[in-house]
Amino acid sequence: MLLVAGLAVTEGAAGAATPTAVDYSFNVAPGDYEVTVNLGSASQAAQTGVQVEARRTMLAPVSTRAGEFRREVLAVNVRSPESMPTGEEGTGKPGLQVHLTGSRPAASNVSVTPVRRPRLFVISDSTASDWLNGPKRGWAQKLPQLLKPGTVVANYADSGESTVSWLSNPRLFATVQPLIRAGDQVLIQLAHNDKTTPESTFRANLGKLVDGVRQRGGLPVLVTPPVRHLFGANGKLTPTGLVVNTLGVDLPAVIRDVAGKLGTPLVDLTARSRALLEKLGESASWPIYLTTQHDGVQDSTHFSEHGGTVMAGLVTQGMADAHLPAAAFLRTGAAPACAARPARPAAAAASTVKVWLAGDSTMADPRSSCPVGWGNRFDALFTDQVSVVNKAVSGRSIQTWLYESNVTGTKNSAGECVVSPNAFAQRWRDMLDPVNGMHAGDYLFIQFGINDGDANCPRHVGSARYQSLLTMMADAAKSRGAHPVLLTPVAAITCSGSTAVGNRGFLTPTTAAGTATGAPVIDLHKLSYTLYNALKLCPNDGDYSKGAVGAFFCNDHTHFEAAGADRIARVVAKALRDQKIGLAGYLK
Repeated sequence: MLLVAGLAVTEGAAGAATPTAVDYSFNVAPGDYEVTVNLGSASQAAQTGVQVEARRTMLAPVSTRAGEFRREVLAVNVRSPESMPTGEEGTGKPGLQVHLTGSRPAASNVSVTPVRRPRLFVISDSTASDWLNGPKRGWAQKLPQLLKPGTVVANYADSGESTVSWLSNPRLFATVQPLIRAGDQVLIQLAHNDKTTPESTFRANLGKLVDGVRQRGGLPVLVTPPVRHLFGANGKLTPTGLVVNTLGVDLPAVIRDVAGKLGTPLVDLTARSRALLEKLGESASWPIYLTTQHDGVQDSTHFSEHGGTVMAGLVTQGMADAHLPAAAFLRTGAAPACAARPARPAAAAASTVKVWLAGDSTMADPRSSCPVGWGNRFDALFTDQVSVVNKAVSGRSIQTWLYESNVTGTKNSAGECVVSPNAFAQRWRDMLDPVNGMHAGDYLFIQFGINDGDANCPRHVGSARYQSLLTMMADAAKSRGAHPVLLTPVAAITCSGSTAVGNRGFLTPTTAAGTATGAPVIDLHKLSYTLYNALKLCPNDGDYSKGAVGAFFCNDHTHFEAAGADRIARVVAKALRDQKIGLAGYLK
């Protein structure tokens, strides 16, 4: 589906672009979309920015000369209500609203296309909310302008909420949690309204939110709250300014401690905003907040439009320092002038590309001289700029590889093996680790489908479940800026007379997962039995220990000798070149 708006420039009587902004409305359902817009005018200089929905800033105004055009692609989350999830400001307008800002807005060919992208959810209070009316701005309302369209900000911050209400109100976490997909990141910033929450309750509530995100395969990130503009006589922020509650609980300190104990990434917005305010001083830092002079109200907690952007810049600095996957999509130089430019994640700057392998014994490193998985021979085919991390494990289906012993021997009503608890195995958690796991520019190769056809638990996986898990893994890689590559299962040697033929399942769900995620699919099943025919491995009498078959296979019809593993690895490498997959550029 592609929705297009025509010319989007307001012309005055003399043909000049007027200061009046231009609005567009697209009749689309809730979901994620890419908005493509060509900024500029053929006849006049222009200055154009873009807001969407509840005044979310997608693009700060940029200047173009007459005849100069600039194409921008923006990732937008559409939901109802369009501002806060409890509907404090009403539901807003249906569909997707696009609003051009700037002193002389001009644009053309505005189009909207549905997309599937990793999401950056925000669970928070009024300091981060999308405000539809009035002078208040939340930092997450200003965050999208600092990110490239590879990730979508889904801001569910709601005014007046605490850790208690986020868990108890059915319109909040109970509504947001089912929306989280594997690989999504969830920023959790709550404390301002936990004014009377005991420390034990606050800790427990944070733990419940973190666990709830992890149950969906998401990456929870704890964010300490921004400080209040409350200075003492000594020129430093007061305890209330530093979000110490009325019971004397230092809520930011508790968040830091919980993050360390639960192993979640931390964005310390309290420390960053405190340092900024105390450096600027009480007077010079007021423009970050609402003032009577500029906004008609004095408010030491909520942000002005400028202040929301400043705080969003501090959040992106924290995202980069924590090496969050979303940091790979930060716009260069997009941070506000009064805050330092967000540092580029170290992993994104590294020259070595890691190739991560997830699969079964046909891919795994050997535990003896035989069998040898093709993944063991993959590294030697690349230059020194590539490092292969082989996490394939013998005997695993996709589900047992992901969940290991948490896959039970019991089937549910759908015929699938029950997973309990729903917690990932360490090998997948290692890949998802924000510091040492997959990063932007890496590759993830996934090949299962051999053990998954087992009729019995724990290895049994149905086709729909297989596709779902494969899609989840590919999305998780993409959310980190990595490139998933899906492979159909390598063929066993099965002969029909003198011809090697196909013998594996899960081909259709692998292709479907590739289509759903945009990941390339290497049909290793077909490529491998085509290789067997080229090597004339058929006919075969069932003895896999002698002749050409014995030199290729390790005494059975499935597993490889070192020579066979090397041939399969080279087949995969050739497919990279033939399918023009980017990793091919690193082949020797």
